[in-house]
Amino acid sequence: MNIHPSIFSRLFQLVRHVRLTPYDVSTPAGRVSERYRKLAWATITSGLSKGASLLLVFLTVSSGTEQLGAERFGLWMTIMSIITLLSFADLGVSNGLISAVSEASGHDDWPRIRQFVSSGLAMMTAISLVILGVFFCAYPFIDWGRLINVVEARSVTEAGPSVAIYVSIFLMSMPLSVVQKVQVALQDGWVANIWQFVGQIGAISGFLLVLKSDGGVPSLVIAVAGIPMIAMTLNFLIYFFLKKKAIKPGWHLVDLARARQLGAVGLLFLTLQFMAVIGNASDNIIIAHILGADHVSSFSVTQRLAMTLGIAQLFISPLWPIFGEALSRREYAWARGILTKALLLSVGLGLMAACFLLMQGEQVIVWWAGAEFAPSKRLIAGFAVFSMLLGVGGVLSVFLNNATYLRSQAGIYVAASLVSMVLKVILITHWQDASGAIWGTVIGYSLIFVVPALFIAYSDRFLPKSI
Repeated sequence: MNIHPSIFSRLFQLVRHVRLTPYDVSTPAGRVSERYRKLAWATITSGLSKGASLLLVFLTVSSGTEQLGAERFGLWMTIMSIITLLSFADLGVSNGLISAVSEASGHDDWPRIRQFVSSGLAMMTAISLVILGVFFCAYPFIDWGRLINVVEARSVTEAGPSVAIYVSIFLMSMPLSVVQKVQVALQDGWVANIWQFVGQIGAISGFLLVLKSDGGVPSLVIAVAGIPMIAMTLNFLIYFFLKKKAIKPGWHLVDLARARQLGAVGLLFLTLQFMAVIGNASDNIIIAHILGADHVSSFSVTQRLAMTLGIAQLFISPLWPIFGEALSRREYAWARGILTKALLLSVGLGLMAACFLLMQGEQVIVWWAGAEFAPSKRLIAGFAVFSMLLGVGGVLSVFLNNATYLRSQAGIYVAASLVSMVLKVILITHWQDASGAIWGTVIGYSLIFVVPALFIAYSDRFLPKSI
């Protein structure tokens, strides 16, 4: 496999900006260098965090499948997917906060940033309390074992408590996650990554202890989700009350105008988040409903391997606030230049991942999880194509996440998600195989999202009329 030298040259371009001392941002050249410096550190620490996450994934699959069995492991993976359905529970406020704070930082407006932080925290706290109350009112009336489609006695017993614990931890973490969103928006994502790394290391330790004592799925949920929440709490307190006192949230700073602004932008992000759930995160639930929970296991293991190989994700997320700041300063040519470089780099890395999956994917999964989790050729091929789509779609998405393009992105993403959802159901039912889920994603998003997104990003028609 030949790798174009430009892939490595673009990576090394970031390395030369790895330094502790910030650049002088009073000049355009200094701002550009500082963006690269923060992107470099965010990429490095993202790799550190991702490494710990991958270790947890490896242990989850290699040890979890052996000790839990196919159905209980499928139960755990399905619960993870159910909680993803709550990713839009904040009504898009968290992503709206990233967009608003990154735009305000482009104007160096710190008082406005503090108002956004305070208003966003108040909104997230109120939302999480309301949802938590509704959930526990409905909890006793839901047959969780039947909903997740498990039949073994222990799986049925563990289903409800596991869901309740995961939902509770998620909702308690929601207001705390404001700190991560603000850090991303201010291009301090490397700080969030370090704390995520600490949380993942704690989760790994807790996971191993629970497995050793045969604590069951509910205890695993506490270990894997609860310990990272503790790390997030420490991050929140240290960042706002020690490191960034200038933007420390306060109830007296909650501003209705800022809240309405976050709500308006948040509705667009809510649409995107909901469609992401419809188009992507629902895979395990659809598979479990049509084929049974045991079919989720092979799909999930293959999906985790493909996501593990998604190296491009290390630099994609930190690009969001960088694009946001540049676009707020109307540096459109520079932003498009970075977009082009990021797309080329993501294609190269995605192609490498795809080739690895096609040549070694099945063998790695059999060694990793066992022969009973061996994927079909169609499933491996689908995730190979997905590996290339993942980087390209991710880069385009973070570019279009900003105020200049957000409405345009919402339209095409809604269409792509709906088409993808329909294709998943049709292909899974027709093939009677879980691979239909990933092929539905690949076909739907390639045609309905990626192609139009490229046109929107590079066309002047979608720029503000006042330039």
